[in-house]
Amino acid sequence: MKKLPFIFGALAVASLTLVSCDDDDNNNVNSGVSGTYNLKEVNTETQTDFDQDGTAHTNQMQESQCYNNGKITLNTDGTLTYVVTGILISTADGSVGCKQEYQATGQWQQQSGNDENAVISAVYTDQNGDNNIVTLTKTGTTLTYVNDNLLSTYPNRNSNGEPVYTSGATTYVFKK
Repeated sequence: MKKLPFIFGALAVASLTLVSCDDDDNNNVNSGVSGTYNLKEVNTETQTDFDQDGTAHTNQMQESQCYNNGKITLNTDGTLTYVVTGILISTADGSVGCKQEYQATGQWQQQSGNDENAVISAVYTDQNGDNNIVTLTKTGTTLTYVNDNLLSTYPNRNSNGEPVYTSGATTYVFKK
């Protein structure tokens, strides 16, 4: 009977140790990576003159103000918000405007690296309810996402000056 209080005490200490270790093991979000990154560049494979001012750019933010409010916030708890912006071309009548900006939510996790250089895996739900899985690369205060899947497109103009989507990769550059 004298051993019973000792056994209960040992079990209590072991329980607290296990809970404490479990929290530390799951806390793999790097607070040095977290923060708000504002969209600064939307770079396409080829130059476009989407605004038809006579000067073509690979950075589409120089061709349209539709991207100006884009940003990603990586929270220290592993959640994220992504303000999605862009150009919208109507395939029905060829009209052009800014995409209705919306805030997507999701989660992120640092896969490798440190505060200055890291690879981050993120998943967010878009306005259609679809999950999007992306890889972000952090270098210093810059966060980069390359959209280069098979269906990637960006706004452009055809030889007649009509707005079209061109197949190709787009690199999004965000800065803290």
